[in-house]
Amino acid sequence: MVNGAAMVLRKSKHGIGFIRAIAILSGLMAWPAQSAEPIPIFDTHVHYSESAWAEYGPADIEKLLDAAGVGKALVSSTPDDGTLRLSRHNPKRFIPVLRPYHQGFNASNWAAKGEIVAYLESRLAKGDYRGIGEFHLPMINAADRPQLLKVTNMAVRRKIPLHIHSDAGPIRELFMMNPEIRILWAHAGMLEGPDVVGEMLAAYPGLSTEVSFRSADISPDGTHIDPDWRTLLDKFPDRFMIGSDTYITTRWDEYPGLIAEHRSWLKALPEKSQRMIGFENAERWFGGGN
Repeated sequence: MVNGAAMVLRKSKHGIGFIRAIAILSGLMAWPAQSAEPIPIFDTHVHYSESAWAEYGPADIEKLLDAAGVGKALVSSTPDDGTLRLSRHNPKRFIPVLRPYHQGFNASNWAAKGEIVAYLESRLAKGDYRGIGEFHLPMINAADRPQLLKVTNMAVRRKIPLHIHSDAGPIRELFMMNPEIRILWAHAGMLEGPDVVGEMLAAYPGLSTEVSFRSADISPDGTHIDPDWRTLLDKFPDRFMIGSDTYITTRWDEYPGLIAEHRSWLKALPEKSQRMIGFENAERWFGGGN
């Protein structure tokens, strides 16, 4: 595993520096002492968008997952072709989620366009997508509401979740539209504190969250968990998942280190919680065995 990570680092076009490389390799070796093998990771926030295709083919992406000890990845991409490339390469490992973004539809305008509903319906009918997202929803205005209601009902009807990047407000509004919806909340709201995240999880049983970009909040020193986050993780170990968010190519260059950051704080939790957050919760949501 460590030799594989070192090989990836040497091959990286951009490079991440000697100190960063040492940090990555140290993180990969810092697994729980009570486990003979490192806990598996199911990465629930992966993008394989067009900007990465020239540097990383599907086989290269798989090697990065191997180096990081990631067994499965939930993938959405801009455009959707990237998701399909990975899922066709290894359908048991790369779990496809349908992102709305494509020609002319982006993070700022997708929900306002009525055509998005037909696009999503047509793509969902052709593939084994396990969700809709990850999409950005900074607010819900009058122009967005008709489309969002249809998308929410579509997800409930198909029994798939929405993967949403937003603060708490839009999440509340979507649950008001259809209380039966399931939502995977990206980045635990990104800027929301553990108090708000806890309130949301308590209020909405259909809500779970992944913590990409939140390692520094959960564990400011990289080892010990912040007391408020620790209380939350102990209360809701069945509602958290791991994510990396490879939204730009340089995140793939750093991929083993991104996962190592999560492993570092995970090992402070009981082994049962480590396994739930690391893999089992995502497996329950997005299905199937290895």
